[in-house]
Amino acid sequence: MYSKLFLAALFSAVFAGVTFPKAQTQPPAPTPQEAAPKPAPADTPPSTPAQTPVASDTKPPAVPEKPATPKKKVYTNDNLPKGAPGDFSGMDFSEINNCDRNCFEQVRQLAHINTSANPNWKRDQLRALDTVRTDAQWQQYLRDLFDMHLRFCAVGAEKRDELAKVADPNNVTPRELAVDDKYDAKFKQAQASLEVLTSRQRGLQQTFAINPSSLQFSQLQVSRIQNAPCSAQRYVAGNPADADDP
Repeated sequence: MYSKLFLAALFSAVFAGVTFPKAQTQPPAPTPQEAAPKPAPADTPPSTPAQTPVASDTKPPAVPEKPATPKKKVYTNDNLPKGAPGDFSGMDFSEINNCDRNCFEQVRQLAHINTSANPNWKRDQLRALDTVRTDAQWQQYLRDLFDMHLRFCAVGAEKRDELAKVADPNNVTPRELAVDDKYDAKFKQAQASLEVLTSRQRGLQQTFAINPSSLQFSQLQVSRIQNAPCSAQRYVAGNPADADDP
């Protein structure tokens, strides 16, 4: 009895301070997706900072403006000019070189003159206009162009006079169509002569190309003639003195 109690006490004393480890639970097996090795990230090239274009202080050299190719003016009895721009009435050819203050400012705008950069621009432009006024070949071309314009006006007036004699206000008649055919041929012939004349224009304006004001004034003169009103003249081929005769 004594020995059993002694052994029990000894057993309790031995195991009193002993702590048994807890059972370790194993982690769950990884899924196929987790088990598959992830691809290594591709090498990403270092980002290059955006390059800001450097503004250049140098400007391209100015290129002299070339004379514009003259527009092909086609006249018919239905589109003969009714009015002239600027200070050119169309009655006196000598007015073709006039340029009042409105004209002077119009030339400046067309020539794109920077007045703040050139305080003497007015005198420079006045000399440019005089260059056009004193160019003998250009003045002769304008004279020829004006005479051609009068020719179209005369053909148009002749057609209207002849139609007034044969036209029926209520019906188109064969005689009226015959007048149309007659003057369509005259307009066509005059148009061919006009195209030969205007083919000279660009070559003559090469003289003015170095100065924008000269070039624009010459263009303005051509426009004045093309738009001069036919009603301002009564032109009779061969002898202008007979213009007022019935």
